[in-house]
Amino acid sequence: MQITRWKQNMMDTLCHDEDISKMLKYNAPDALTRDSLTEDDKLDLVNNRIFGTTYVPKTVEQQGSYITIGIGGFIPQESFRQFSERYVMGYLYFNILVDRNLMLMDEGYRQDLILQRVYDLFQDNNFYGMGRIQEGNLVENWEQDNRFGGYTLMFRVIDFK
Repeated sequence: MQITRWKQNMMDTLCHDEDISKMLKYNAPDALTRDSLTEDDKLDLVNNRIFGTTYVPKTVEQQGSYITIGIGGFIPQESFRQFSERYVMGYLYFNILVDRNLMLMDEGYRQDLILQRVYDLFQDNNFYGMGRIQEGNLVENWEQDNRFGGYTLMFRVIDFK
């Protein structure tokens, strides 16, 4: 299992995406039309707006948008009522949280636009496990007395045991 490498790759992919980096950095409704971030600004999003943990590990004192990553649920792969001793199946979770005062953007809702980009970047991606990862579930997510809202997007991954 290569969980640490997977998380680092996922965070790197997220921070280097032009649209995601702008929506996480700029709180304004016109975030997508603002200047592109520098390489340093993009890397600064990691552990400030993009976390390799399921939760934001620090107290949030300012408005913002966040993406957190979780990995879990790895069990022997089941297929047609047969369990594999060689392969495991698990899940990659992306939690998208947006301050409710920042949700509305010129192009739509910030959490929806971030969700769309995360889905486009990772659906059918073959850099994690073997084969291609596939969406497994999507649920709405509200945190901190509804101060932050968004989604939890889950992808299914299969890998060697």
